Amino acid sequence: MGHRPDLTVEGRNSTWRARYRQFVKRHTGFLWVAPALFTLLAVIIYPMIYGLYLSFVDMNLGQQGAPFIGLENFQFVLQDDIFLNSVSKTLIYVTASVSLSFVFGLGLSLLMRKIRWGRSLFHLILISPMAIAPPVVGLTWRWIYNPLFGLLNPILGFFHLPQQAPLGSPETAMEAVLVVDVWQWTSLVFLILYAGVSSLPREPYEAADLDGAGPWMIFWRITLPMLTPVILVVLVLRTVDAFRTFDLVNVMTAGGPALSTEVMSLYIYRVGFKFFQMGRGAAAGQIMLLGAGLILAIYFRFLYRELE
Repeated sequence: MGHRPDLTVEGRNSTWRARYRQFVKRHTGFLWVAPALFTLLAVIIYPMIYGLYLSFVDMNLGQQGAPFIGLENFQFVLQDDIFLNSVSKTLIYVTASVSLSFVFGLGLSLLMRKIRWGRSLFHLILISPMAIAPPVVGLTWRWIYNPLFGLLNPILGFFHLPQQAPLGSPETAMEAVLVVDVWQWTSLVFLILYAGVSSLPREPYEAADLDGAGPWMIFWRITLPMLTPVILVVLVLRTVDAFRTFDLVNVMTAGGPALSTEVMSLYIYRVGFKFFQMGRGAAAGQIMLLGAGLILAIYFRFLYRELE
């Protein structure tokens, strides 16, 4: 006679447990990454797809429906002088912020390597600005820049320099905000580059000393090439962060005076959440995403080629 299946309760339970263990064994890897994959889809992928959809429809929070209008949102945004102004301000902001924070961070990381005493204290001082929330930083520096009650003008007066109102003038507002941004995020650049500098091998430096190479030759021929992977990480992080800067600029100037600090993130916020033109705001966001992607592609094109 052939084998008869066990139809008892215990038999069915044992069969179910065996199938369950087999399923878990086959899909263990997927089960481990499922929470992270779900979070990635919910937090990043879905908003990106939905934002792309919004950029092609006439989405207004005050009306019913969202008819498809093709490229009209992009056409409107690209013909808007305020948006074009925000593009130029964003490029200035990103270029200055990334460049200055990188130069200062790299210089501090190289200097810190030579310090023997009090290194932990200097570390704490240098990385403390990064631990403060940007809105708090913006409010604090807004008070420092205040022409009546702030600390800036008393310091300028002590050195017999003319009084200033940096946030009240279109000529100086962007520079004033950049000072704060560089002050806060140089600590991040320093932290990453210092970790990279500390991990460099000593043998190339010892060989260079024996050959009589000077400090600049050692920096350009040894330190900088070996730091290329770390530099790529720093530039990517800082560029993305500078492009999406919103809270610091919004707290300090709200895009003023006279749109002199109106970066793209502020334009998108104003169009989408103040004027309720979600489609146009999404189109501006897609353009900003494309611009950031092009800059990152340039980074990888040149720096990754150096790695190879």
